Parts: sequence; structure tokens; C-alpha cells
Amino acid sequence: MQVWRLRKGADRRFRAGHPWAYSNELAESPRGIAPGELVELCDAGGAFLARGHGNPGSLIAFRALTRDRTELDPLGAEGLGRRLERARGLRRALGLEASSHRLVFAEGDGLPGLVVDAYVLADASRVLVVQAHTAGMDRALPAIDAALAGMHPEAGLVVRNDAGARALDGVAVEPPRVVRSPAGVDLSAARIRVAGLELETDLAAGQKTGFFLDQSANLALAAERLVGLGAGSAGAPVRVLDLCCYVGQWGAYLGRAIAARGRKAHVTLVDSSARALEVAARNVAEQGAEVETLRADVLRDLPSLPTAGFDLVIADPPALIARRKDAPQGTHAYLQLFTQAVRLVRPGGGVVACSCSALLEEPAFDGALAKAARRNDRIVRWIARGGQGPDHPVLLEFPEGRYLKCWIGMVG
Repeated sequence: MQVWRLRKGADRRFRAGHPWAYSNELAESPRGIAPGELVELCDAGGAFLARGHGNPGSLIAFRALTRDRTELDPLGAEGLGRRLERARGLRRALGLEASSHRLVFAEGDGLPGLVVDAYVLADASRVLVVQAHTAGMDRALPAIDAALAGMHPEAGLVVRNDAGARALDGVAVEPPRVVRSPAGVDLSAARIRVAGLELETDLAAGQKTGFFLDQSANLALAAERLVGLGAGSAGAPVRVLDLCCYVGQWGAYLGRAIAARGRKAHVTLVDSSARALEVAARNVAEQGAEVETLRADVLRDLPSLPTAGFDLVIADPPALIARRKDAPQGTHAYLQLFTQAVRLVRPGGGVVACSCSALLEEPAFDGALAKAARRNDRIVRWIARGGQGPDHPVLLEFPEGRYLKCWIGMVG
């Protein structure tokens, strides 16, 4: 096992708990190993700091797996099993296992580069969807498959190594691969239990791992704070605009909450994908809402919609900033979208604005929302602040893991 040393003074952040070391923090240029091999990291004086995955071709040269000097093989059968059981124990303690949830959240669960989503289907069977974002976790996939099969022997398994983030670590982007499928289940039209709903989605080739599980807490928060605000005229349907709707999670959840208050919802679903709109329309209609679909590019086509036409507007786009160099352009795109979202809310209505771009930092996110309100000459009172659900645990020493931002506001 190679030993890498940090430059003098470069260990302060790492000692404070951050799990990464960058290539420019190393005393020597990293070389001589294959991407993802196990490496020992030491300080400038040679004192042990951690073992983890090394990658000589990546800006993030080292990702810590263990700070225990006695743990020689952190992803061996024992170490990997212990880490996966610890992740499952947290979700069990939070009462999340009966619904679809994120089982492993990379650094948040001590498994950098690994994401595992556990989908509970309508018939109570399970499908685990695995993503390896780094070379180290890609090398460990056979062991991960075996460990997950031991934990959930009846579960289906899908490997989704089609994430663009793999390219940043020098790993090939691959087509989705179904390893095991529950008998009689069409994974391209799976019905999953999530947030108290049953929704159709594509677990074989849909976006991300097939669904966006990180919004669970924000759905409940928005329903609690906004459904009463979106009353509209007496007897008239509550008009909801769901931008970048994908399979209609927001529209379905708010449609159900509006129906629970004895009102009718009219949900307009907007997405660039015709297939997503078809699925979203079915999911939202099942909650008793009237449904309208609009296939559109939200950054180009929203100005054609009438001003102040909706009681509730949801702006939950995919990540618009993939790399740090794209931050200025991506921040402007968020500003454009949020400007239209605020414009489309009637006075007294509500808006939900989200960003899942880790590279859009909180001050820039807040600034885009404030500027969007000023551009429309509107006052927005932000009444609730959301974030990723509890199955996406955060380490405060690792701010990069706190990626999902959400503000819920009332538009004056």
C-alpha cells in the first residue's frame, strides 16, 4: 500500500474532519497506483491520518474510508458489512424503512462515492439501485453487490453507473444494468411507495436512480405552510404549477394535500420530456387533481405564460451547475427560472424554489431569489427553509454534502 504525505500545514482541514485531500495538498505528485487503489495518508512528519481511495488523476486525490490505524481493509467483507449495517440502522431508527429512501449517502455514511437507494414497491418488494461515482467504489462493486444481497436477499438490484460525475474521477460512464429484478415487476414502470404516495417511475433508466428521494421533508413542509395560502377564489380549483416536474412528485403530493382540505387542485405540469409528462399526469390524476401538461424548456418558454396565474408555483430544476467553472452561467440560469416562478404567482400565493447544485452556495442561492423578487417588483416573505431529507445525513465538517437548498415563500 502506497503512503502519501500532505504538505506541511495542509492537514488542518483534514484533521478537522473533512474526508478529502486535494492533489495540490500532497507533498509529492501522486502517481504509481491505479485509480481507486487503497492508499495511506500521513501528515508532513509521517504520522498516520487515514486510509482511503487514492486517485492520481483526480483533483480530489484522496477520499478517507477510515481514520482507525488498525483497520487495514476498510472495504473488506467485515468493514463493508459494518458500514452498510450502520447506514441501515440509522434509517431504521428514523422509521424510514417502510418507504423508499436513500440507504447509503456517500460521505454522509462513511462510504465516499457510493449511493444506494432502496425502493419499496407497491407489493412491498424492494429494489436497490446502486451508483458508484468514484474509481474506488467502482472497483468495490462486486463486494458491494454481495454485501447488499446478504442484507436484502430478495431485493432486486440495478447498477446505475451512468452518472456524469464518474467522468470527473476518470471512470467510464456506462449504460444502466439490471442485475436482479423482482418477479413480475416491470422496472421501467415500477410503482414505488414514497412520502405516503404510490407513484410510477422508471427504475431501470429514469433520472438519477429513477427518482428524487431527497425532497421528502420539503414536500411535507410545503404542504403544511402553503396549501392554506393557495386557497384562491371560493369554490375555484387551487392552481398549481409544477416546473421541471419529472414524474410529478410535487404535483401529486400537493394535490393530495389540497384534496384533504376539501378543495380541488388544478395542476399544470411542465417538463422537457414527453415521457416524464405522461407518467406525471397519471401520478397526479390519481390524487384526484385536474391535470394539464406543457412540454417546454423552462428557461426559454415560461415568459409566454400569463403573469400571476397560479396559486402555488414549484421551481425544482435539475442541477444547473455541474462544474465550478460553470457557476456564473448556472447561477444566472437559476435567476432566470426563479424570476419567472415569482412572476407567475398570484398575490397572496406561494412559491417553492429549490437548487440541488452543490456548487451553488447558500449566499448565491439566496441572492438569486432576492433579485428575482426585485425584478418582478414583488415582496416575497420567506416563511420556511428546507433541505435534504434525513436519509441524506450531513457532516458539518463536509459542507459539500449539504447540497439541497429550498426556500418556501408567500408572494405579495
